[in-house]
Amino acid sequence: MARKIILLLFVVFFMALILFTGMMFMTNETEVYSKEDITLLAEKPAFFTLSDPTVTEEGADVVNKRGLSLFGIPLGSYTLTERTLDNGVSIIFEHVENTSWMPFVLSLQTEGIDHAAVKTWNPAPVSGEADPAFGSDPTSNPYGTVPAGEGEILQGNVYVSRGLTLGNGEEVKELRHEVSEFTAEEGRIEKSFWVSPKYQADTWLMLSPEPFFAAESEEDAWVNHALENRQEQLNWLTPAGPLVKIPLTDDLRTELAYDVVDERTNDSVSEKWNESAPSIFFETMILNAEVNQTR
Repeated sequence: MARKIILLLFVVFFMALILFTGMMFMTNETEVYSKEDITLLAEKPAFFTLSDPTVTEEGADVVNKRGLSLFGIPLGSYTLTERTLDNGVSIIFEHVENTSWMPFVLSLQTEGIDHAAVKTWNPAPVSGEADPAFGSDPTSNPYGTVPAGEGEILQGNVYVSRGLTLGNGEEVKELRHEVSEFTAEEGRIEKSFWVSPKYQADTWLMLSPEPFFAAESEEDAWVNHALENRQEQLNWLTPAGPLVKIPLTDDLRTELAYDVVDERTNDSVSEKWNESAPSIFFETMILNAEVNQTR
């Protein structure tokens, strides 16, 4: 009898595993944003439902929030925020939150780009040397730039994290991992990642009507500088401001803790670089800092 029960449980488990795998890898796409030749798509498991967006305006931001559910059971949400700056550049922030107890996979895609002309912003590994005050920062530069019509896109990486309360009561984000390897083919960039229960994921892109730098040598100069000076690169951008590594304390949880820090949000580094080598990129970072400071 016991053997029959064990066999039955094994069969049930195996069938549930097949069903779960099928739900995750049978997918469909939903268009979540479109501007001129650029389209953003969210590819999700076929049995998942992405609701119609609830749209709100917050200053320079237009926020589109959609619920994510499975057979009517809420799983979390997908939020797209479009920030339009005075220089004509749009920053698109995407935020996925898993409020359930079931992990799921998503793929966020950017369509309408020249995938063969992607210029990586990580031509070499980032400096692995630990900072005395901040420790090691495992994040890298943004993914890179790519032509899109007459303009250009700067694509950020994906940051999977969870909310965490430190011993002093400070609310921070604990980085689980950064996804920096994407698929670029057939006119699109595809960012695929898993979101564990109670975790969230952030990514972003900048859409400019013209190249971010006047010359490739100027772009290379900044990229190389950012690789070697981790405290001057803002790579985890969110609508609330850039998340940066916070100083280490006796609380071991600060080793992978990130937060919005006013001094870094002000982005004096971009101001300094824009004085000596003006560019759309530095101008955009400065304008974005101004928006963040008013929030």
